[in-house]
Amino acid sequence: MVFCASYLIFAVFATAACCAAYLFYKRQWRQLTYFSATLAVSYLLLQIAAHLYVDHRPFVDHHLYQLVAHAAGKSFPSDHTTATAAIAFGLLLFTQFKKVGVIILGCALLIGFARVFVGIHYPVDILGGLLTGLIGGSIVYLTKTIIDGRFKTDTIAVQNQKK
Repeated sequence: MVFCASYLIFAVFATAACCAAYLFYKRQWRQLTYFSATLAVSYLLLQIAAHLYVDHRPFVDHHLYQLVAHAAGKSFPSDHTTATAAIAFGLLLFTQFKKVGVIILGCALLIGFARVFVGIHYPVDILGGLLTGLIGGSIVYLTKTIIDGRFKTDTIAVQNQKK
């Protein structure tokens, strides 16, 4: 659990970097842009949520034994879970790496569980992180749908004008 709470996220970041590098190499600009936008929007939502809901970490409010040393600070939502969920939803919604996205979503759940287990987060912090990543991906997906619809409408209008 200590490994999952502290170090598994580095494997997730490395996997995301490899996927992004592949998309860059193959010049899959739309996939790369929407994937990156999911990470950026989720991070922005994370910052907003952290300022709106201030909660201490479990080891600050309760007398418990920490398995992983961590600075006292804001607990909601979990940064690790938000980042991992945003990567998972970005891959699932916008790239050809659907299976990798499912695996990383599993990692997000494992990381979240581990961070509760070692005493760094409350379960609601993990749910908040998962929800933040999901909402970030949903906002980008909705934006993509609107943009794609607008381009489709514009293309049809141009084709009709040529006739």
